[in-house]
Amino acid sequence: MSRRLKHTIVRAASFCGVDRLFRHINRKKLLVVMYHGITPNDYTPPIWTQLPLKTFRQQIEYLSEHYVPVSLAEVTGAARGVSTLPERAVLITFDDGLKNNYSVAFPVLQELNVPAAIFLTIDLIGSEEILWFDELFFLLQEAAWHSVTPEMPDSAAQAFLQRGQVWESYVITVEALKRAGVAVRMREMAKLRAILPLDRHKLLEDFGLLNWDEVRTMHRSGLVEFGVHTATHRILTELVDDEWEHEIIDPKHVLEKKLDMEAAAFCFPNGKPQIDFRPDQVAALRKAGYSCAFTTESALFDWTGGERMAIGRIPAGNDATSDSSYFPLNASGALHFVRDMVRGSRISTRAAGAET
Repeated sequence: MSRRLKHTIVRAASFCGVDRLFRHINRKKLLVVMYHGITPNDYTPPIWTQLPLKTFRQQIEYLSEHYVPVSLAEVTGAARGVSTLPERAVLITFDDGLKNNYSVAFPVLQELNVPAAIFLTIDLIGSEEILWFDELFFLLQEAAWHSVTPEMPDSAAQAFLQRGQVWESYVITVEALKRAGVAVRMREMAKLRAILPLDRHKLLEDFGLLNWDEVRTMHRSGLVEFGVHTATHRILTELVDDEWEHEIIDPKHVLEKKLDMEAAAFCFPNGKPQIDFRPDQVAALRKAGYSCAFTTESALFDWTGGERMAIGRIPAGNDATSDSSYFPLNASGALHFVRDMVRGSRISTRAAGAET
C-alpha cells in the first residue's frame, strides 16, 4: 500500500469519526503517550525525538479535551491493585530526561494543568553529556556537510551518506550500533569524533540532559513525577549480570534519595518486547522493587490480564505519528485494531497455504 493511499485512508477514517468510536470501545484501557524532546527550533532533516512546540501544545490540548489525564502515582497505584483509574485515562511520558522537558514542555503542562512523568537517565543528569545516538546523528550530518565519508559499520549506510542522505544513513547505523555491544559502539563513536568537528555545546539546549535543580523544581510543582530509564541508557538485553545493579538497582536508589520519594516506575531503553528485554529481566525488575514498567510497543494497556511490567505507549514524534489525523486514531486504539486484523489475516493465509 502506497504512503499516499495510507494517508488518504487515515484522513477518511478521521473524518468519519472512527477515533470517537474507538475511544468509547477502549475507554477502560490506559492510553500512555511517549514523548522525548519538545522544541521551538527547526531541524533539517526533522529529528523524530524533537517534536515542535506547536504540535505538542495541540496534542496536549486534544488529550485534555478527549481523555482524563492521570499521574504516574495513579498508574502505579492501579498497577499495585490499590486503586483504579477513570475511564479514558491518559498518562503523558517523556523518555531520557532532556533539558527541554523543563524549558519548553513544562510551561505548557503548567498552563494546561496536565500531569506527566519523565524517565531519567540517572547517571547523566547534571552532566553536559549528549546521548550517543543523538550525537551520532549530528556527526553524520557534519560528515555530509563537509563531504567527508568516514568508514561506516554498514556499507549501505556509507552509500547513503556519500549521497548526502543523512537520515537514511543514520537509521541504519544507529540500529547496527545498538546491537553491536558497548565496546564496538564506543570504538565506532570514537572514530567519528576523531575526524568530524562538532560543537557539542550548541546542542545542549535540546539534546542536553536535565540537572537536578530542574528535576527538583518540576517535582515540587506536584505536576511532574519521575521514573528510572537506567543509569546510562543501556538496552537490557545487552547487560551482563554484573552490570544489572549499576544500571537498574542503583539508579532507583539515587532517584529516591535525590527526591525523597519512592521510585516505583521503570522505562525500558529502546523498549521493544522480546528484543530489548526478556521475561526473566521483567521478573528481576519486579524483584528490584519496581511496580510497573513501560515499553515502546504501540498499544493501549488492558488492565484485564495485561503485564504491568510491560505497558505499551503510543509514540508521538516529529513524523507521521503526530499527523493531525493519525495521532487521534492511534491514541484511540483504532490503528492497533487494524494492525491486529491484518496480522491475523496474514497468519490465516499462511496457515491455509500450508494445508494445501
